[in-house]
Amino acid sequence: MLKRTVFAIAARVKTHPFAKLTAFSSRPTMTVVSSPVPRRERLRQATLDEIKQTARAQLAERGPAALSLRGVARVMGMAPSALYRYVDSREILLAELVADGFASLAEALEAAFDAADPHDHLRRWLQVARAQRRWALDHPTEYGLIFGPGIPCATSTNDRMITQLHRAVAVLFRCMSESTGAGMIDTAAVDAQLTPPMRASLQAWGRDHDVAIDAAGLAVCLAVWTQLHGFISLEMFGHLPPALDDIDELFDRQMADAIIRVWRGGYNLATVMPVPPAGRPVAK
Repeated sequence: MLKRTVFAIAARVKTHPFAKLTAFSSRPTMTVVSSPVPRRERLRQATLDEIKQTARAQLAERGPAALSLRGVARVMGMAPSALYRYVDSREILLAELVADGFASLAEALEAAFDAADPHDHLRRWLQVARAQRRWALDHPTEYGLIFGPGIPCATSTNDRMITQLHRAVAVLFRCMSESTGAGMIDTAAVDAQLTPPMRASLQAWGRDHDVAIDAAGLAVCLAVWTQLHGFISLEMFGHLPPALDDIDELFDRQMADAIIRVWRGGYNLATVMPVPPAGRPVAK
């Protein structure tokens, strides 16, 4: 059985009955009919929001391992038994926090994708990559929760969490699929470099998760995904050399290089750098 990683879960395109979403759509599409929310439901939602806010504060202070419903109840001045009327378990609370984190990340990535020039695929990818880094720097607790070790989404069946995770990763899929469709990525050259076992593994992974992209396209997605998260994680956890003066420029160059290596002729770092500085995050 394939391990259900963040990347694997995001490719599950037939899971959600309430929203049609493929790996290459920008976001779910659905019809929402508004109606007045009863007072009791508003009060319940306000309490749930306070529970999650209190839990996030605990996560920021002590990390996921130390999160407990009893501790949340104590801070809120509630009896632990009363808290269970709102949250069935610690695992469910964590899953909801992860869902909130992925929803926030997805909104940032979708906004960056939509704001970019749809005909400039390379710079659009850079804008999306920057948006993910900016979000991570602005939300270190949430980043550590959703991408750190032992994240709940590895085994969760929480539909909301999986949907929001899918939204976030779908932006990366769309960047790569539209670049490939425009003939910008040299998939033939990528495929020629795949060993038969690697090609077979990627093809099997795509079939198992109903991903409408070939082995070369998946290889490109995985390459840029790991480079993006590798850089951000090194920065977030303080593992980049302290002598580096311009982390922004290093990040831009790394992200551009990840794509240029598979770009179809006519591009090198000199043609795209320096990237316009608008929107570049600054580490805190």
